[in-house]
Amino acid sequence: MREAEFVVNVSLPGTRERFSRVCSGTVTIGRSSDADIQLVHPLISRHHAEVSLQDGRFLIRDAGSRNGTVVNDALLQDDARLVDGGVVLVGPYVLHLTRGDAFEGDTLIAGAGDRPLRLRLDKDLHVLVVDGRPVLERLAGREYRLLEVLTGAAPAIVSNQALGDAIWGGGAWDAYMLHNLVRRVRRKLEEQGRDADQLIVTLPGVGYRAT
Repeated sequence: MREAEFVVNVSLPGTRERFSRVCSGTVTIGRSSDADIQLVHPLISRHHAEVSLQDGRFLIRDAGSRNGTVVNDALLQDDARLVDGGVVLVGPYVLHLTRGDAFEGDTLIAGAGDRPLRLRLDKDLHVLVVDGRPVLERLAGREYRLLEVLTGAAPAIVSNQALGDAIWGGGAWDAYMLHNLVRRVRRKLEEQGRDADQLIVTLPGVGYRAT
């Protein structure tokens, strides 16, 4: 990791949703699918906030969000603040910021660029790869399609509607079918000793995210 890079650790208190991104430059945060870090919740604006690292300090800018951005317990709204690090609240999500030269972890979900994701589908071998190791080799057709759509979009969220239509076709599925399919794939991951809820994250009423 280069010194100019930084890490954004995201969590949603009360749920199992958590992920990390290696970032550089100006990172946009919001509900929109074109945000660098997409967080889907009614309290979050489509373009909510921006984070960048400048001369070793974080510049957090509220992008005119409806509910503001909280930085180390101080509310920003249409404003910006320089901080050494700490905690940023965007809606119900908690973001911990760490400079690249201070980070010692090794299990990150990659940001943009050529870094591999933790969860990857090898289309040539028809195998699901986790942390560089083959994990699932016997995938049924719809299980493969589910993982193909999720890993292809990762780390963005895939809505229930988009996911179901991609697997079964428009109007040919229901929420129960999708839930059971995800549960089947998670069970196979658990049988291999993997934390399935961390690899395929559910956003209730919204969709799924592959890490």
